[in-house]
Amino acid sequence: MNPLERLLELQSHDTRVAQLEHRHAQLPERAELLELERQAADLDGRIEEARARQGELNRLQRRYDDDLTSVVAKRDRERTLLYSGEVTGIRELQSLEEEVAALGRRQRVVEDKLLEVMEELETAGGDLAALEERRSGLAGSIAATTERLAVAAAGIDGECERVRGERAAVAQDIAADLLARYERLRPQFGGVAVARLEATSCLGCQLTLPLMDVDRLRRLPEIGEAPPGEDDKASATCPSCGRILVI
Repeated sequence: MNPLERLLELQSHDTRVAQLEHRHAQLPERAELLELERQAADLDGRIEEARARQGELNRLQRRYDDDLTSVVAKRDRERTLLYSGEVTGIRELQSLEEEVAALGRRQRVVEDKLLEVMEELETAGGDLAALEERRSGLAGSIAATTERLAVAAAGIDGECERVRGERAAVAQDIAADLLARYERLRPQFGGVAVARLEATSCLGCQLTLPLMDVDRLRRLPEIGEAPPGEDDKASATCPSCGRILVI
């Protein structure tokens, strides 16, 4: 087979590999997984905040519990002293009564605050449980999507491996200098480094070439038939875009 025809065949394999790699990168499961991971990160942040809030409320509850215990104990001591008969002075008794009353008011304030904190704790606990339940469900979705992505990616990887094997077999039939030229040009032309000359048009750049150039190209000797030091059709290049031409 004409080496340039083999080069076109090689390029078709390279194009197929590029398509498969693009498909691999754009798998819908990949985008779905990224979105799920974004949601998981957001939930993790909210769970951390909810746990911090719950910890703060627990500390506040313990503080109010301690305050209440202290106030009740002190009020009980003062009341016991008030009614013990040990204090007989009018002013001392009035002072004790005022202290007991003040401690009673303080007790009610602390009890109200404690009740408020306990209600907040109940709400915070429910909110945290709901967030953790959502996170657990999300973890399941992430695991399932990861598995689907792995299966889809493995299928594409297998196809890529097959096409690369076919490409390697074709590359063995192409002269090293021609193959190196092709590899050098590929990045410049988006992977399409070789194109047919169809009538007077280069199918790479889709431009119509001057008839003089077309005639010169078609008159080039067949590959391997040129006298030493002269070009043959293996060196044919589109004068407009610079791609390798298959004539």
